[in-house]
Amino acid sequence: MSSKHQLPLLPHGSPSIISGLSESLSFHSSPEAFITSRVLAFRSSNPYLAENRVPIRAKVLNRNVAVVSSYRHVQQILSESLDNDCPFSAREAYSELMAAFFPDPNLLLSDPPLHCPMRKRWDDRVELIMKSSGAKCEDIAITHFHRIENNSSFDIYESMKELSWKILLSLFLTHTEDSSSPTRSERGSLSEIERQQEVLLRGQFSLFPVSINARWWRSPRSKGLEASRGLLNLFRERLREVPAKGLFIPKNAEEQEDIAKHTLLFTSSLAVKALASLLTATLLNLYVYRGKQSSQSSLAENITALPSETERNNELLRSICLETERLSPPVVGIMRRTTRDIVLGDPHEINIDKQILVPKGWDIWLYFVGAARDPVAFDTNAETFTPRRYCTCPPDKAEVKEGFAFGSGSKACLGKYLMREVILTVAKACLGLLPRSENQDKYVLHTNFDDIPPGVGAWLGWQPDVGPEQWAKDMKQLPTQRPVKEIKVRMTRESVGAAHTDLSIMEWFDAQEYLD
Repeated sequence: MSSKHQLPLLPHGSPSIISGLSESLSFHSSPEAFITSRVLAFRSSNPYLAENRVPIRAKVLNRNVAVVSSYRHVQQILSESLDNDCPFSAREAYSELMAAFFPDPNLLLSDPPLHCPMRKRWDDRVELIMKSSGAKCEDIAITHFHRIENNSSFDIYESMKELSWKILLSLFLTHTEDSSSPTRSERGSLSEIERQQEVLLRGQFSLFPVSINARWWRSPRSKGLEASRGLLNLFRERLREVPAKGLFIPKNAEEQEDIAKHTLLFTSSLAVKALASLLTATLLNLYVYRGKQSSQSSLAENITALPSETERNNELLRSICLETERLSPPVVGIMRRTTRDIVLGDPHEINIDKQILVPKGWDIWLYFVGAARDPVAFDTNAETFTPRRYCTCPPDKAEVKEGFAFGSGSKACLGKYLMREVILTVAKACLGLLPRSENQDKYVLHTNFDDIPPGVGAWLGWQPDVGPEQWAKDMKQLPTQRPVKEIKVRMTRESVGAAHTDLSIMEWFDAQEYLD
């Protein structure tokens, strides 16, 4: 029979039910080690397909899962239009994990036809936030760094998580005109929201997914569900207050419920930890990365050596942020469930080995870390941190693809551009590049490049040849990526106006070799 008349292949891997529990525990321990070990095993037994990033079959929580780590396949799935015939469902994939904690309707759990009009409403609301929140974010970031004692050491991830709580709670729960220093009563309310969101997250990701509420013991899931109900009631109450304690003022009861449910999502511990993960990676890249030689200057030194208003300066900083997104997405992957049999790859492809059949009812797990390091999409240096990758491309070159830190397509993260501006603002606040304060300090983060664990270096793209076992040892990947052990940095500050030697334009170009 001709190959073009054959059925496409199923994802590669073992369908064993017996191994399901073992695979579930292994997957939750370290998705990177789980996926990479299976890819390597597949390649060793199928050398003729060694260069293909084929989907891997797994049993996770007793469900058939196709783990996808090819850039092309991930983009194919995420770019499907959200019409009534869409072959992928987010709602079905996430309902067991999320629906009880984040009651629908909401954007995360919506499929066509509900998703599109809801998305349009929230795009308009987030645009309103972007127009009105810039000065507030600047104040919060400057205040956060200013309150860190000069020459003191701290865990950079924990510091960025504290800052992320301040930013997200401020963006979604306080007036635009409020200062960055809320009243004592308001601080108490925001602290309670933070505490309850942490309880919710522990319940959501508990490996004991049963709600038990006994007099002598309550399961994490039971506590998480109670926290979810309490938070929703709190948000409803805030929205009913006059004047409303928030940016959004609902026009009716239906709109109030919509805003309350989405506020529960936007201020979740998961969202905070995702932002903290990206901020941590960005600052480590700016201050600790040293290129090929440990004696080279940091990227922060290169950026601040030029006048802050230069376009080259802003272009490099934005490129670093995009490259950080690509290599170090905070959420390592997302799920979809197939609503019919689908074929990954070109359905007209004659080579049957390049077509993958995913049957109806399977889960597809889109592994963003692997897809964004696919050499087919990003060339041979796909796993290497390249600061200037996203600097303006010459006209004769194709535009560089972005990673998947914020997803892609019609269900891309609602706050994609808002969070990019937040990250850029925090970076500029630390670098002393915000133009709005005459007495602004700039801050320098110090830590030894050689003290960064290999798995953390792999996460950042500094050490591309680190094995999956080391990555699993040094990095926690669920629910978001962060170093297992604290990364201590020492902060010093100096006035922005302090004397320094500006790089000449020629010296700047000479310094670019290690940025490429």
